[in-house]
Amino acid sequence: MKLFSLVLSGSLWFLGQVHAIAQTCTAQNSCVPPRLQFTPGQTIRVEVINRTAIPIELQQLGGTDAMIIFPAGMSPFFWGGTIKPNLSLIFWDPEGGKLILNASQIDDRLLQVEILPGGRIEGDSAIYLHDDGRIEVF
Repeated sequence: MKLFSLVLSGSLWFLGQVHAIAQTCTAQNSCVPPRLQFTPGQTIRVEVINRTAIPIELQQLGGTDAMIIFPAGMSPFFWGGTIKPNLSLIFWDPEGGKLILNASQIDDRLLQVEILPGGRIEGDSAIYLHDDGRIEVF
């Protein structure tokens, strides 16, 4: 009887652990977002949306002069790819404030970048499309 109780309690503990593991990620709530990945060699469109209360400046390195995006404004589309020259955009608050960049892959060929106020001490200031199709925020 003692052995049966031990086996039963051990089984219940194991099932409780499996249940706890299964509930550590709920859809669109606590799950780690999938890594942004575009097809290498593919040309993509990039739209930038300013979600701050101040004008933000941005520049496509090697492609455009600095431009201003006003609050709630959206940039014209940028075209870039994972082949040379790779797409690289830099952002900054002309007043020196810190920014957060939220990058989302809308579909196979569209990257949306939202600029938000705040950020870490050093803030975010650039986004880069690697040769292998990965997106990196600096």
